[in-house]
Amino acid sequence: MSKDERTPAGPRSALAEKHNIDAFTLFCAYHLGITANDGYEFQNVHQVAKRFGVSSGIIKQVLQDLAMDPDRLVNSDFDLSSAQIDVLEVPEGVSRTEVARPHWEAFRNAKLKTRDWQRELATDARENEKTYGPRPAPRDRRR
Repeated sequence: MSKDERTPAGPRSALAEKHNIDAFTLFCAYHLGITANDGYEFQNVHQVAKRFGVSSGIIKQVLQDLAMDPDRLVNSDFDLSSAQIDVLEVPEGVSRTEVARPHWEAFRNAKLKTRDWQRELATDARENEKTYGPRPAPRDRRR
């Protein structure tokens, strides 16, 4: 089975093709922390770029071309945190890459959504107040 048969169709990137960057492998490395040897390690854009033998700018552009950039994730209904935990906590002998495959499919099928940042910040502020108590009044710094 080829990689194309295992992964849903999505945006294409001439830059990714030029540098032989597979979308699923990039997703696993950049968003899920799966290393080249199927281990787990948080990797920043520079580490991922080194793995693919390209600059961080190319990785950033390919992420955008393939609709996998961080902004796309934040504004979708994909549950990145659950995917990261699933990949982090695999039992001995289980492939992280195979655990990632259904998350890849869920990501590719995720719907974009408009986030209500004001509502989210207000909700977070209320939760923080429950946990940590009321926030002290700001001091007058003009004195």
